[in-house]
Amino acid sequence: MSTQKLPAVCGNAQLLSELQIMRRQNHLPHALLLHGAQGCGKKLIAKWFAALVLCEDAEHAPCGCCKNCRLVAEDAHPDVMTAEHSGKRGGFSVETVREIRREAAVLPNNGDMRVFIFPDADGMSIQAQNALLKSVEEPPAHSCFVFTAGTVGVLLPTLLSRMTAKAVFPVTPGECSEALLKRDYPDADIRAAVARFGGNIGKCIAYLSDESVRQSADDAAALSAALAERNEYELLRLLTAAASDKERLTRTLELLDAQVRDAAVLTLEGDFPRLGCDRSAAETLSAGLTPRRAMRMHGAIQEAFADLDGNVSAVLTVTALCTALCDA
Repeated sequence: MSTQKLPAVCGNAQLLSELQIMRRQNHLPHALLLHGAQGCGKKLIAKWFAALVLCEDAEHAPCGCCKNCRLVAEDAHPDVMTAEHSGKRGGFSVETVREIRREAAVLPNNGDMRVFIFPDADGMSIQAQNALLKSVEEPPAHSCFVFTAGTVGVLLPTLLSRMTAKAVFPVTPGECSEALLKRDYPDADIRAAVARFGGNIGKCIAYLSDESVRQSADDAAALSAALAERNEYELLRLLTAAASDKERLTRTLELLDAQVRDAAVLTLEGDFPRLGCDRSAAETLSAGLTPRRAMRMHGAIQEAFADLDGNVSAVLTVTALCTALCDA
């Protein structure tokens, strides 16, 4: 018999403790939204939560050892269903939602509850959210829904009001390094990854395991520096190079947008989790950056995404973007 245990969740100890207390008091939410930056562990915690709901050891859930925990760990539990993405935006079709609703009415196979997970719900359409509303508002007693998203704002207020929303945060750089060491990555590579993405374990793993992600991170950092210097020639050169591959360009623009966001928050007081890939470049960009200029940059990048979705030539897209960023 398999003895695979649930993967360890790094950080977010307060969140995990709160949910465990809810389980012991029989007050687990029937609909949970886990929100936070990409790569911070939302889907891992959603899986941990499914085990928490289904674990046979009520006092020490999730124990990681009972039959239900082992099945969750192996992604083989018959009472855990993950909604499949569809469409360009990676949302969920109305038919998928209707299938989940039908499944939610079916009694559990292995226990008292069924868990339905909607990962990366950022692209869920209004129609799909409305189709799901009644099930979340008046769920069967044996059904529980879990959503992950970047922010709470991506969901309709009517749906959000029926959920318990919990923030998921990146871990500290030290905790991130420790987690990556357990995966046997070389020390030097770990230091490079953490320098890029801080305590975001998911992004660090992607950086360490995918050469194209490393290239995009390097591109975005260089673009941030060129943008800070208003070096239009260097901006265009870097963007044109990235435009040779649409996937690389999309990933690079996502990171550049995160760099602009980091630069904007660095102009404010307080400590904020960073989303970009180069704090030094973001600090340079933040010098003299006004909220209005940051919004114009963000708007220009979003318009570039829309052009790419509309099959506009990548070269034309980056040429227009370069002009817009320099004029921002």
